[in-house]
Amino acid sequence: MPSATQCIWEWKREIFLTNNPDVEKTQFSELSLPSVRLRIQAWLDRQRRYPALDHADEYSTYIGECFARSDDRRIYFEKWVKRCSPHLGYQLLAELARQGLVASVWTTNFDALAARAATSINLTAIEIGIDSQQRLYRAPGDAELACVSLHGDYRYDRLKNTAPELIEQEKELRESLVQAMRTHTVLVCGYSGRDESVMAAFSEVYDTADFKGHHPLFWTQYGDSPASGPVAGLLASPLDQEPAKFHIPGASFDDLMRRIALHVSDGDARERVRKILENFKTAPVNQKLPFALPSLPVTGLVKSNAIPLIPPGELIEFDLVRWPPSGEVWSTLREVGDRHGFVAAPFRGKVYALATIEQLTQAFADNVKDGAFNRVPLNDDDLRYEDGTANQLMRRATVLALAKKAGCANDGDAIVWDTSRAKSERLEGRTWTVYDAVLLQIRPLGARLSLVLKPTLRVTDSIGEAAPKEIERAIKVRVLGYQHNKEFNEATDFWRKRLLPSRDLLVRFPDLDGGMTFTISGRPIFARLTDERTETVTLNDAQERSASQVGLQLAEPRLVFARTVGTGPATDTLPVRGLLQNRPFDANLTDLGIATNLRVAVIAPARDVRRVHEYLGQLHQPIDPTKWDADYLMRFPGFSSAFKCPLDIPEPGHAAFVTLDEPHDDSPQSARTLAGRITAALSALRAAESPSVTIIYIPARWHALRAFDLESEQFNLHDFVKAAAIPAGCSTQFLEESTLANAQQCRVRWWLSLAVYVKAMRTPWALTGLDKNSAFVGLGFSVRRKIDGEGHVALGCSHLYSPNGHGLQFRLSKIDNPIMLRKNPFMSFDDARKLGEGIRELFFDAHLRLPNRVVVHKQTPFLKEEREGLQAGLEGVACVELLQIFVDDTLRYVASRPTPNGDFEIHGYPIRRGTTVVVDDQTALLWVHGTSTALNPRQSYFQGKRRIPAPLVMRRHAGTSDLMMLADEILGLSKMNFNSFDLYGQLPATIETSQRVARIGALLDRYTERSYDYRLFM
Repeated sequence: MPSATQCIWEWKREIFLTNNPDVEKTQFSELSLPSVRLRIQAWLDRQRRYPALDHADEYSTYIGECFARSDDRRIYFEKWVKRCSPHLGYQLLAELARQGLVASVWTTNFDALAARAATSINLTAIEIGIDSQQRLYRAPGDAELACVSLHGDYRYDRLKNTAPELIEQEKELRESLVQAMRTHTVLVCGYSGRDESVMAAFSEVYDTADFKGHHPLFWTQYGDSPASGPVAGLLASPLDQEPAKFHIPGASFDDLMRRIALHVSDGDARERVRKILENFKTAPVNQKLPFALPSLPVTGLVKSNAIPLIPPGELIEFDLVRWPPSGEVWSTLREVGDRHGFVAAPFRGKVYALATIEQLTQAFADNVKDGAFNRVPLNDDDLRYEDGTANQLMRRATVLALAKKAGCANDGDAIVWDTSRAKSERLEGRTWTVYDAVLLQIRPLGARLSLVLKPTLRVTDSIGEAAPKEIERAIKVRVLGYQHNKEFNEATDFWRKRLLPSRDLLVRFPDLDGGMTFTISGRPIFARLTDERTETVTLNDAQERSASQVGLQLAEPRLVFARTVGTGPATDTLPVRGLLQNRPFDANLTDLGIATNLRVAVIAPARDVRRVHEYLGQLHQPIDPTKWDADYLMRFPGFSSAFKCPLDIPEPGHAAFVTLDEPHDDSPQSARTLAGRITAALSALRAAESPSVTIIYIPARWHALRAFDLESEQFNLHDFVKAAAIPAGCSTQFLEESTLANAQQCRVRWWLSLAVYVKAMRTPWALTGLDKNSAFVGLGFSVRRKIDGEGHVALGCSHLYSPNGHGLQFRLSKIDNPIMLRKNPFMSFDDARKLGEGIRELFFDAHLRLPNRVVVHKQTPFLKEEREGLQAGLEGVACVELLQIFVDDTLRYVASRPTPNGDFEIHGYPIRRGTTVVVDDQTALLWVHGTSTALNPRQSYFQGKRRIPAPLVMRRHAGTSDLMMLADEILGLSKMNFNSFDLYGQLPATIETSQRVARIGALLDRYTERSYDYRLFM
């Protein structure tokens, strides 16, 4: 059921839309967004005949405007009542009544959910309304619950929804409420305090000198905003008086009832509570259909850097009498193994090794418990986790064995390099030796394991020591950045032939009698693709055998814009071309005067004022792209020409242009002081100027003030300022000095203009092709250790996306009992259920209905507790898709093309964006990053032009949707991250934004359970 506030906003929107028929309705479909509400309210205020925002007369005024006849009001509410059913909180409330802990329920709602829940467990609900007041004098018996409807119930009474009727509640009902409050503890759940007559009853009891606090008042609310208006006045207590009126924020009704029921119930009652909770663990859709693609004609092949591997069938397991000290177990076993020529690692109180018994006996002597070495089976499931013990042992053994056979050097872990293939690179005034190398990983691909070979570099200094990570990274970017399709394939083939000189190579490790044996094929895995735009080809027998995977090429998702001439939407695959040939999606807001010019405020150091002002002024000037960008970018025509909206930039000296003094030094205290000055400036600007966006300029000389990491404190200027601005609703854009000097100024101006437009709560484009009855959610987490070092504080961030691909609101949720696995936080059932309920409420707030389908994206696996909790929290949603999505940075595929003689050659461009390959029943690969079509449709465009792209791994943990539908959605959502002007992000916006918000959200954990417009975090 919608709340009174939700009903009011729905009525406001209906009044606004019927009076503005030229407005595109989808621009106002998301009622949860503050920007949508602000525009509707601004229009209502200009009419000068509607109540002010949050005025007590809003409810009666707007329902009267929309439904003048009582029969129409009856039909409106009847529609909701028929659709709703008692959820978890109401069922637990009925159980508390059965235990005699709840005497009566008083409600201003029309839904009768409390009575219906009571009836469902064989309690007799005594329903009392204006036309049935005589029931007030009937003392409730055992197994009965009095349910009093303060506004009258439509089944017995006419609805009382006009202003005079709200002010004059039926006298006897009011007096009975006062008497009940004087003789019972009162728990208020989510009531807004909107009705004067009801609040008068509360005041009569709690605002008098007679109130002694014998029966306290607990006022709970959803969300963590402080109490306001009449409620705040009611709950205020003199400082010299013991408190007896309590405000409890952040309490959802379901969670509140669950906590109370678990706390007070014992014996049989607790078992009944447990069964109710168990019922809500039953997933609405607990199916997991396999990924599959239709059998289609082959149009091409892609070649992977993965080679099938058959592992040894066993490991050796043993226990130690004396274990190394805590924190030294792994390193000690590694050192012992290196010394004796085997590999070993701990797992759950045992040691596992790839070794001979003789080696282990010699290495550990009398330190093996009972002298027992056990051979235990090793199966593929043991090796599926890349950071698992068995996988690490297998990888290290493979590296040592293959490097020895090939006469190469190795790091004993994952890297093999050829000491005869070296060259020099100069960086930071020093000469570094760079060796051709290969990274080895063990990966599950389908029903079998594979050895993955990824060409890389080994960088050392003049004495052979490994270079620092930042040096190694910079040299890899310089050298490998130009290792495109052909070069990558040649490097991979070199290492494949060097390490695996024969097909089906039998490897023994250790290379001694009794060593473990495993087999590595010399043939890489291929995938056959179908692209409906390309002619079919015929594979020969060898190609058929190697092409064990199948894939499909998806089309580039289209974006929606407003037409320049005429009505209806226009579409384009490229955002820049779509904007220039059409208009922004919400351009009619400017046309109709609903949202006119964008006003920028600026915060900058006093000595940089002129430079910053001149640079921002260039947003009004056109500029051509460089040759580097000309295959994607078009000429930037100036902000107003591109976005069809004026942009106001303040002059230096104007109140909207705030200057900052120079910090005294680079100390942490100066960094904190600078952050305080910026946040104070933001507050002053918000109060005096109310800008659309505030640009904050950070010069390079302040680099040391950007962040510090001390033993007792971590600080990041960007995140601190964002965390201060977000609760106040301030949109901010940081501008670095390096941006002003960037050689690609056409790209920079497009990016900065897009950021300003979006952060001003405008919408440049929407996404077409998504299922209109689906919602999309990204989950992210931030983690920090508690101050005392015991345990972790985790914050979950859910970011809801609408069916047109727009980010709606972020919900921050404190994870009460995080499960920490491999340094990653996971949710308990209750935490996941609570987060799922928050997702459901976010969508209901936006659309006043539940979606038929919710797709949840997360980068880590969904544990059983998380699956069950999310699905329980999303009860009422027919299909819940739980997808783990992450980038596999090692696995690569190279594109090929058929030749006239029926063979294939390596293509000049990487694999196409939208390529989808099935790995197994629950896993698929999707290339979000890849080759696409350039501005010139006869040419190709590869974003970034660096090396070859890595695929996204899609792993289904629950759901029944078609693979192509899921991949299409991810591909489309990769174009909805407005934080850059690239064609796409390398992750869907659901994942990218949730990661970023979770980091900033760590500074907002005192505001948990509050929702924010996602653009405030950009």
